Amino acid sequence: MKKSATHRLSDRVLWALGRANMQSQRLVRQHMTQAGIRTQHYHVLASLADDGAGAQATLADRIGLDRSDLVTLLDELEELKFLARQVDPADRRRKIVTITPAGEKQLDSMDQLIYAAEADLLQPLTATERKTLLTLLTRLTGD
Repeated sequence: MKKSATHRLSDRVLWALGRANMQSQRLVRQHMTQAGIRTQHYHVLASLADDGAGAQATLADRIGLDRSDLVTLLDELEELKFLARQVDPADRRRKIVTITPAGEKQLDSMDQLIYAAEADLLQPLTATERKTLLTLLTRLTGD
């Protein structure tokens, strides 16, 4: 039996979006790994920078990570001085997590790696096509 050169859904938008997403995630991981950075660290730091300080449980929910897995990431980031944890004065059982100036600087560096991954992904497109793609995707997601 001859194998088809294309997938049965290759003419569908959802298939193409899924493949583009997989490629973009691969490129981000590649750029981060080459820089010796864990992509999960990015999610933590970006959430703290964008959404503000929060309790560890709140942070886990915001980034969709299991709470016990988050503790390991927080330990790593705290050791690197990228975040600080302090006891919540309202509830001494909780810890409030905040990004540090060093964490902000690291996040800026990580953003540059993501921009590089995006440039790799979009390399075949012209500037006008890139703008059109972003406009269309933004409309689809309602952002």
